[in-house]
Amino acid sequence: MIKLGKLKIKKLMFKKSVVVVEIGNDWLKIIESSFTSKGMTITKVNLLKLAQIEGPTALAISKIFSDLKLNKKFVITYIPRHLITVRVLELPSVEPEEIKEIIDLQIGKQTPYSKEEIISSYKIIGSERGGYSKVILVIVRRNLIKTRLEELGNAGVNVVKFAVSSEGVYNWFRNAYQNELWFESQTNVVLDIDSNYSDFIIIRKGKLVFSRSILIGANHLIEEPDEWRNKFVEEIRRSIELYQNEESGHKISKIFLSGAISELKNLEGSFSSDLDVLVEVSDPLKNINIAMNRNFIEEHELNRVSLSSLFGIAIARKKLSFDLIPPGLKIQKQVEKKRKQLTVMGGLFIAVITMISFLFLTVIYNKGLHLKMLKERIASFEKGANEVEGMRAKINLIEERFNAKGTPLNMLYEIYRLTPKEVYLTSLRIEENKQVALKGLAFSMSDVYKYNTTLKTSLVFAGGAETTYAKQVKEDGVEYTKFEIICFYGKKGQQ
Repeated sequence: MIKLGKLKIKKLMFKKSVVVVEIGNDWLKIIESSFTSKGMTITKVNLLKLAQIEGPTALAISKIFSDLKLNKKFVITYIPRHLITVRVLELPSVEPEEIKEIIDLQIGKQTPYSKEEIISSYKIIGSERGGYSKVILVIVRRNLIKTRLEELGNAGVNVVKFAVSSEGVYNWFRNAYQNELWFESQTNVVLDIDSNYSDFIIIRKGKLVFSRSILIGANHLIEEPDEWRNKFVEEIRRSIELYQNEESGHKISKIFLSGAISELKNLEGSFSSDLDVLVEVSDPLKNINIAMNRNFIEEHELNRVSLSSLFGIAIARKKLSFDLIPPGLKIQKQVEKKRKQLTVMGGLFIAVITMISFLFLTVIYNKGLHLKMLKERIASFEKGANEVEGMRAKINLIEERFNAKGTPLNMLYEIYRLTPKEVYLTSLRIEENKQVALKGLAFSMSDVYKYNTTLKTSLVFAGGAETTYAKQVKEDGVEYTKFEIICFYGKKGQQ
């Protein structure tokens, strides 16, 4: 077993990390990536042959996560290309909702399995005909996804997305060869060679437009080159012909070889002559930041595996188009996310109420202290009745002022009474020109206007209320409305 995580040079300070896991036919691959000052950085890599695992795979995964202190809360897994079915469809619509409905109707015709036995995902890749859209449709058996999720779930891992290896290879290539993608006339092949199969994709105008699996990998080409090399060339030629049958007029500009290619000597030369197309061998770590010695890629066993899909999925963690998590589990995760958001908002609301209550009680307490001071002062005087009556008149006048509508206490109480639970006040300012400025947050724009209308009905704010601004903002995936309302507790405009 290779534990490359131990080759870390230094401990990095990073934002939220993501772990990418592949459970393949012969290898268990795990990488961790984090955002550092250099951008996305590979911080840990662990590769383990499945044949070396004694006992349940879930226990081995759990041990790796514990040993390398990996983040179990944000994990992306993916399924290798040879285990899925991919179709490129041209549909008579450009409306996303209509396309979704058409795919729901057509998906049963694309596979021998029933709709209940499969999980699908798709990506709209554009079109060259008016009113039509091209779509890449990915289909996989439900029980295969269920098995992978159960293994990871039993290891205590939370899977946030279930991707496809071809999209990982595409994103790796996009990161490595960004300039190559924008030549409008180019159509490039990326052939990512793994241990026992190869991922063949075609990228045209910067988009993934074709994907096919070739069941020949580095093990075949290294151990029995004479038997498998010609077969490999024929499979590549067949893949190109399949694409050109669907997309006539698009000649292949270049083939990029990636993955487990370090021991495949002169492969590009023979491919170039046999296929009559330019071939380039790609550096697996091109434009990839790593927090470990680059020589780890040259270790003997690593020469027979590809890390391109893992790198590409880590790079595009938030922009992956395909997601094969079952719909029921997606809904469950969305409900759980919403519950957490509501819990946070509920905590904030309680904090606001507590703060307002504290201010309210503080005002009452200060008022009590002030009244007590006045009474003690009155009791200290034993002069004439006129003086006592004069002091009482003053006290009565002060008490009347405290009970008046325009006092801070009553205004605070009135605001507290009229503020609904959908509104969260962040600022309350009483100004000398008989105005009260209220700033805060609301769930929606309608809650702000409803709150404004409620304030206008108050006898305390006889001068009315005006909304100076209200705008919708979005932070951390949550939408809300910021606002400011000015209340007049005298006649409007009175100084």
